Amino acid sequence: MEQILNDKEVPSERAGYIPDPLSNSTELNISNVIPVNNSAVLDVNGSSMSSEEINNCLLNKIKNGGTNDEMNVENVYLIPHSSKPVNEYFNPKLLAGLYPTLFCYGPGEPEDQSRPLTINLREHIRYLLCYNDRRFETNHSFIFVVFNLLQRRDACFHAQLIATKPYFRSSAQEIHSLNTSDIEAALKDISTRTNNKGSNKALGKLVNHMKTIGGRVMGSAYSRTSLRTHLHAMIFNQSLPNIFLTLNPADIHSPVALYILQ
Repeated sequence: MEQILNDKEVPSERAGYIPDPLSNSTELNISNVIPVNNSAVLDVNGSSMSSEEINNCLLNKIKNGGTNDEMNVENVYLIPHSSKPVNEYFNPKLLAGLYPTLFCYGPGEPEDQSRPLTINLREHIRYLLCYNDRRFETNHSFIFVVFNLLQRRDACFHAQLIATKPYFRSSAQEIHSLNTSDIEAALKDISTRTNNKGSNKALGKLVNHMKTIGGRVMGSAYSRTSLRTHLHAMIFNQSLPNIFLTLNPADIHSPVALYILQ
């Protein structure tokens, strides 16, 4: 995640990706232009009201002792969701539908196949986080949702690569023989941090494959374990260094501390 402090040297395209339709005075006389009245939305991110307050409001609306006048004081809008998960691969409507206030002009969403030039999702997100108005940085959930998308894509990509290896094919039948009780027992051992040596070999192979895949996913616990293993291997190969230098970025410069926690 990058943050550019000197906004004067940033190209003009950083300020926005949609030109102002009213910048040219001659466009005001076009007959097919439909004017849009200004409107405002309070609590766009839905972060100023807790879930407990929302539940209490709903309970007050549906209570039996309430009169019609009390029930019509405020309107409650329920937006149902589908039972089918949304495809997050090459779906430009995903982020645009989740954050209509961020992509308020319609175009500009990531992974739009109508573009003549293909833009990588990671690079597109990095560009969005460099906007001058910082609306993507200051949103309460955008950076976390996008980071989770990138994590899942890395995990699926490396899992696909491992599935094509010969050593995975040899253990695929054993992993396929695992049932729900075996997985629950393994999760219980992980949560209690106990090492059950009597577990079956298929479960151990599955955990090893998970560690291999998770070691390449940024921000995961297995990735930190992989970095420690790499550091130990370097010390074993090139001996212990004489000087240790650790660079710790200041927490006050984190976008989470600067914008979201305010």
